[in-house]
Amino acid sequence: MAGICFLLGFISVLYFLGIWRMTGLSSKFPLVWLLIGGGFFLAGSCIYFGIEIPVWFSGLIGIFLGGFLLLLVFSECLIISAMRQKEVKNLDYIVVLGAQVRGNVPSKSLQYRIDRAEKYLKENKKTKVVLSGGKGEDEGISEAQCMAEELGRKGIAFNRLLLEKKSRNTEQNITFTIPIIQQDSKKDLKELKIGIVTNGFHIYRGSGIAQKKMQCNVYGIAAKNSRFLQVNYLLREFFGVIKDRLVGNL
Repeated sequence: MAGICFLLGFISVLYFLGIWRMTGLSSKFPLVWLLIGGGFFLAGSCIYFGIEIPVWFSGLIGIFLGGFLLLLVFSECLIISAMRQKEVKNLDYIVVLGAQVRGNVPSKSLQYRIDRAEKYLKENKKTKVVLSGGKGEDEGISEAQCMAEELGRKGIAFNRLLLEKKSRNTEQNITFTIPIIQQDSKKDLKELKIGIVTNGFHIYRGSGIAQKKMQCNVYGIAAKNSRFLQVNYLLREFFGVIKDRLVGNL
């Protein structure tokens, strides 16, 4: 058993190093893999050296970990199920949720979202798009502007692009997008069909927040994401879902 713990700890640390090499530490979340690895090494050391832990303490840890794993599995089933939604054609609007811009260039995650939006817009000529995302501290331009420039280069007419440049998170993406759609459509949101374009792991939370705030027909449109980073994204999204449920966004 100690050997298994040491192996899992080693894998966790290697995974962190792989993420660091691919993306740097633009997000601090990957550090959680070091904590997980440290936990496995600590457990392995206790088993290997025969360190006795009080029964009440080990029982408490067991209850906590069991409850956490049940919640994790349930949440991940919802997240993964949302990733497999069937695409709905001829939506009135799609909303592309912003992601990191590196200088003036989209990050890989944002590029996947732009590419997915391009494909949908070229297949559904009457659909308009809201590009939602503000400018972060390390970003040369707003995420919305970056997406607009990329889609313009790909042949999407600028009169189909609506920009929302103030949001800093998913909840703000949706909140700040609502008046833009209302002003452009001159309709009640309940009369519209709206799609949320984001990476697959983010569809459940993004479309869930949109459904609650917009109170209309909302559909997820999943973009690709890195296979290597998928596990990291899914774990991070679990905590995002829990947070948004606690604050009432979902």
